[in-house]
Amino acid sequence: MSKESQKIGDVLYKVRKEKRASQDVLCLGLCTKGAFSKFEWGERRPDRLLLNAVLLRLGKNPDKMATILTAEEYAYFVWKKKVLTAVGQQDMPALKKLLEEPEAERIVVHEGLQRQFLYQMEAVVSEYEGKDPEKCIRLLEQAVDITMPGIRRGGAERYLISVEEMRLLLNLARFLILGERKDEAFPMLVDILDYTEKHYKDYEAKVKVYPLGVKLLVPLLMERKRELEGAVLCKKAVELLCWQGVLYDLAELMELYLLCSKGLPRTEEIVRYEKQLWALKEVYREFGGHGYLKENYLLSYSNQEMYLLDEVIRRSRTAKELSQEELSEDICTPETLSRIESGKRAPNTRNFRALMEKLDTGLDYYNGELDTDDFLVLEQELELERAISLKNWEEAQRILEDLKSKVDMSSPKNLQTLRAKENCILFNQKKLGLQGFLKSCEQAMNCEGERWREEGFWKQFFTKYKVTMMNYMACIYHIDHRMEDALFILEHLLEQLTSSKIGLAGRYRSSMTVISNLSAYYGENGQLEKCIEMCEMGIGLCLECGRGIKLGIFLVNKAEAMNTEAGKTIEKCKEYFKWAFYISDLLSNHNLTAYVEKYYCSHFEQDIAWY
Repeated sequence: MSKESQKIGDVLYKVRKEKRASQDVLCLGLCTKGAFSKFEWGERRPDRLLLNAVLLRLGKNPDKMATILTAEEYAYFVWKKKVLTAVGQQDMPALKKLLEEPEAERIVVHEGLQRQFLYQMEAVVSEYEGKDPEKCIRLLEQAVDITMPGIRRGGAERYLISVEEMRLLLNLARFLILGERKDEAFPMLVDILDYTEKHYKDYEAKVKVYPLGVKLLVPLLMERKRELEGAVLCKKAVELLCWQGVLYDLAELMELYLLCSKGLPRTEEIVRYEKQLWALKEVYREFGGHGYLKENYLLSYSNQEMYLLDEVIRRSRTAKELSQEELSEDICTPETLSRIESGKRAPNTRNFRALMEKLDTGLDYYNGELDTDDFLVLEQELELERAISLKNWEEAQRILEDLKSKVDMSSPKNLQTLRAKENCILFNQKKLGLQGFLKSCEQAMNCEGERWREEGFWKQFFTKYKVTMMNYMACIYHIDHRMEDALFILEHLLEQLTSSKIGLAGRYRSSMTVISNLSAYYGENGQLEKCIEMCEMGIGLCLECGRGIKLGIFLVNKAEAMNTEAGKTIEKCKEYFKWAFYISDLLSNHNLTAYVEKYYCSHFEQDIAWY
């Protein structure tokens, strides 16, 4: 078996041992011990639903790994997203129609998890049709029993519970409340929050459960005249959301906090929350985010980078100028490869890995940014990415040095990835010259001599790593006053991302980097309409994906473009700057907050009191 085929198995084994979880408990309701042993040994590949469920039961967030999906798997996830969108918009005719489509019954990923989802959808339809809450409760209890048999009798402590399962339990608690069974819901919610605190050490996993639990529990606490406890829980949930840059439920929890704090002295913190809440709600009103930002109990949002298998193979083959006959030789028939590239069939595991090796993609079905079997390293790499995004260069340097001591630096992937990030940090700390940084990026992308100008260069498949490297190059050209080159690279990257069937939301992190830089560079270059277009695209993507780290940047870039462009009202520009200030302050983007404050005071009101 290849090193890559074993990698995901090593990750699962190591995380399970760190958690001290037996296969019996971990596999309950998901798969047999025998099947799971084959996953750990690298002999079989778990589908994405099952892998995510296992990792989430272990308290880990699968968003750390990019996923390659077959066309059939992707069709199911597209259908599921349409279903959840219909639920979010309360469009029951559309929901019922979707539930009659073949994807509802076609088993392409984990059968039990698909069936569990359908039970939840039946409960949604029953609720909408005004049926007795007891029917909804019975449907959800059936869903719970698929993967957590007996949990309501035996308690949560003897189980390992994933995020999706937790949200199912939360939805059940919601119906218990609606059915006036609050005495059952209250201890259930307390148990869920206690379990989450104890077992979810990964903040990106915890943030998908804890705020929702708080949102349900706090009104019950208020009925019991326990507002102070409610305020403490709300504040904790808000801080967790802000730390992760998550917008879902943020406004509602801030409102709950202020409601619980009514009888308390009017502190500086309360004043800040009021201003920040105002800004959030104004942005939602202006850009129609209310439909996305109030998270439902069925959709666990994901920022997992996704690649589509047929696109990876087709683009990689075209870039290497191989015919289907040449690529398929000694692997499969040209006809089989043609069906794979058209998305009509998936290769078996052996053929998949043979194709990836022949194309030299370095990709497996599940891909971390680093070559490691330690999930903690993947979590830390995401912290590094966040620090770089927020321009916290000293913190980024500290995390980088720690990562270098934990991974095998003889691995080309690790060396290349961490060296690229290190060069970015050193460049921004003025410890590496512009030409040195540019040369390192060109070598990493094999495009010395400005090979990126050639049409053939853009035929390859761009992973998240490649998008990052090309974005670095665009930034260097921008600094070197080569705006035309910077825009050329970014525009081609955006064309790559938008032309994929996956869509921008499926590659959120890659898309955000490109769109935010394009919006800024168009503004500087006087292409104001294009700048505003990019800002609106970026804001829409922030709201769709429920992520706010870049939201303030897009508001600022749009406001600056509007302030420059004739015919735009100054008052609207001022509003955007205010919203950007408060939202950036809320999400701890202090560099942007300082920039907005300075710009606003120099262009509009010198003596403005922000709080």
